[in-house]
Amino acid sequence: MRIGFFGDSFVAGIGDPSGKGWVGRLADECGFTAINYGIGGDTSTDVLSRWRGQADADKPDRLVFSFGANDCLLTERKRITVGQVDRLKNAKAIMMAARVHWPVLFISPLPIAGDSAATNRIGEMARQLATVAQINGAAYVNIFDAVKDNPVWCEEALAADGAHPAAGGYAHVADLVKNHPVWQNWLKV
Repeated sequence: MRIGFFGDSFVAGIGDPSGKGWVGRLADECGFTAINYGIGGDTSTDVLSRWRGQADADKPDRLVFSFGANDCLLTERKRITVGQVDRLKNAKAIMMAARVHWPVLFISPLPIAGDSAATNRIGEMARQLATVAQINGAAYVNIFDAVKDNPVWCEEALAADGAHPAAGGYAHVADLVKNHPVWQNWLKV
């Protein structure tokens, strides 16, 4: 099975010396081939604009989306990068279009250890995405709080750039996803 993962730098595994990140570890542990479409700095708007062309070109069997941290950062003018209404519209548009052709799963955005204000906004987005997913019948794995409260994630991120952990933090995310019942059920569909 080939699963395409769309998202931001956390999906790309930035900061992991092995280059695997949580996506590569999850693929190794669950026995599938991951196609990693994570791009550092991407917002929901960026993912919305590119996911379809990449998925159509590579034809994965399933799609996973995880984004939102960059949406919640402040711009140079101290404005939120992607407003709340727009980021939820983007997520809904992706959910509705992707599920027509693929089994689709969303994973919550991940926290930024070095920015508590952004992390609070990301946490709110994770909760709102749960509602959007439920209303639109999309599978959703919310691991935000479990990652935010994990000391390894926080310590590794703070020791690096404040956002991206090393191997231990990404291993924690892979374990959370692998052991989540929504993920396990989604793989069986």
